[in-house]
Amino acid sequence: MALTMVHLAAANLWAQKHPEYLESPEFYYGAISPDAVHVRDGSDKSHKNEVHLNNWVSPHPDDVIRYWLEHDTPFDIGYGVHVLTDGQWVPRYKERLPGIMRPNGLLNTDIYYNDSFITDFMLHDTRPRLRQILDMVERAQTPEDHPLLEGYMFSRWRAGLLEAYRGQCPKHDPVQFIDEAYVDAFIADCIPLIEDTYQKLMKLRA
Repeated sequence: MALTMVHLAAANLWAQKHPEYLESPEFYYGAISPDAVHVRDGSDKSHKNEVHLNNWVSPHPDDVIRYWLEHDTPFDIGYGVHVLTDGQWVPRYKERLPGIMRPNGLLNTDIYYNDSFITDFMLHDTRPRLRQILDMVERAQTPEDHPLLEGYMFSRWRAGLLEAYRGQCPKHDPVQFIDEAYVDAFIADCIPLIEDTYQKLMKLRA
């Protein structure tokens, strides 16, 4: 999965053309919140694809549209943006970063998490807009009637992220694959699917 700053940067880039969300704390709160499943399930990932609307490891935009047709608050729009971002993240690194995979075809998690954390913390530390968005997330209202997760899970997940990113990066080895350039290219390339999915929603609502 993409880490927090990737999700916030992607949400912010998409919202450039949707000003109703650009300064919405709840939109960005939604854009970090599907991973609150870890508050409930810990390291058990058996429910993660369900909570990610079937978009955890590959994109399924029709499932996001169905979700948005029933749940369309700014939080929910951000939630959908998150899962559509994740759905594109995994296939891309599998295709473009063969060196990050082990000979048995599984992800080398040592390299992956080292790269991801270092680059994510660098983005937080060097891009004022991302720090501003994180401040917005801190003051966002927590939904209490979400169909997949409970409000306290979102609140605890947010609190943990705020504490983590205002501290020190937990990884320290040199970055090998997932660097700033890789992330920026990914963010730019993931926006068209998000936009296409949203526009399909708008047509259904017209």
